[in-house]
Amino acid sequence: MKKKILKIIGVVMLVFIGILIAAPFLLEAKIGDILKNNINNNVNATFDFSEAKLNLVKSFPNAKVELKNITLINKEPFEGDTLFASERVDLTVGIGDLLKGDGQAIGIKNLVIDGAKIHVIVNEDENANYEIANEDGNEELESSEGFTLNLQSYEITNSEVIYDDKVAKVYLVVSEIAHSGSGDLSVAMSELDTKTEALVTFELDSTNYLSENKVKLDALIGIDLKEDKYTFLKNKAMVNQLPLVFDGFVKVNED
Repeated sequence: MKKKILKIIGVVMLVFIGILIAAPFLLEAKIGDILKNNINNNVNATFDFSEAKLNLVKSFPNAKVELKNITLINKEPFEGDTLFASERVDLTVGIGDLLKGDGQAIGIKNLVIDGAKIHVIVNEDENANYEIANEDGNEELESSEGFTLNLQSYEITNSEVIYDDKVAKVYLVVSEIAHSGSGDLSVAMSELDTKTEALVTFELDSTNYLSENKVKLDALIGIDLKEDKYTFLKNKAMVNQLPLVFDGFVKVNED
């Protein structure tokens, strides 16, 4: 009897392992379609990637989704401009989210972005290429589609951000970014512990103030999502070996 029970347990375990190994091949196409459809239905831009890989073993009971060669291409008035591109993006989601259909929100628990380039432009008419969210006034749609960021941690490596504001005459390049953050972003009020290293170039009205200066920042940020308020609780910054300490908060106004 004991041998029979052990045999049954062994068979169940083999079947379970077989499902974990085979499921990614069956779900990769589905998860790719869900990601593309959910994002493209919620932004006035075109989101795409060349490949989606799914792994259920390493991150069980969560699932790890790896996207390669991701692009987010603007539409009018920035037709054809690349707002975001990345060599690789890794997402950790609950296995249950893989079974959701189009239009159902996917909860992202962990995010890793590598080899990314973000190019933000504000043109002479004060149009910004990052203003791509669809505005249909449907609150129910906003709460049920797209993604929910239940992030516990995230990481950005080997990346670059370019901010080119033609109106304010500001040109900012943050390159060789190595940034990480940890904290429970699934709740309304939380603390985010961040570490950042990068090279910074900054020009204002054609005058250069920084040219690939090394910047390091360790910051603990208080986040109040209800009030859209972000407070610097503790921080330590270095700009070319010059130590800086600052405090204050940033509040995002709806208007």
